[in-house]
Amino acid sequence: MGWLFMTLAGMGKHPTPKAYLDNQLNYEPTTDRPGLILHASAMIERVYYGAISSTERPDTISAVICLTKWNPRAADNMVFGYKDMDENSGPYNYGCPARILDLLTPTNHPHATEWRSKCRAAITLTSRPKPAPGDRIRLGEPVTFSDGITEQIFHIATQRGKQIICRSCDNIRVTLPGLMKTSWQLIKPALATSQH
Repeated sequence: MGWLFMTLAGMGKHPTPKAYLDNQLNYEPTTDRPGLILHASAMIERVYYGAISSTERPDTISAVICLTKWNPRAADNMVFGYKDMDENSGPYNYGCPARILDLLTPTNHPHATEWRSKCRAAITLTSRPKPAPGDRIRLGEPVTFSDGITEQIFHIATQRGKQIICRSCDNIRVTLPGLMKTSWQLIKPALATSQH
């Protein structure tokens, strides 16, 4: 399914994208269609994750993922848009929290199995303690910068809000976006100097 955009009025009385989607994924059955039960939901970095089941099969819980766009100042008044998919369609967003993954019932669908596994791997990475100033880290894969220099070992210099400022082995200040979502390990300073 493609993107669906709407005005603030189109969202009804729902003030946020999450509130709107919670309402859309939780409704009573009618004579024409079964109802939907929303067991839990979360909005993580503009991606909505929900654990849902049908009223026909309430014990079978699966995941729904909605990409969202929210712009209350949109010139065309289309302030909210979303694109929905289920875990069987092989989504590429792996930020689903454990509390939602834990509600899902077992599945044999290959795309859903892979998606759940990648979400669990992302949780393992993001739940690690952040490296502290003074720590040295080795990335799982080297990074090549725009000047052509490739580095794999960094010294953590400071943290500004959520942004971690590092220094390369050549003492150049850099930021590594998404550091907590990538593979790295703490290393001892002696190991870092012997590898340079």
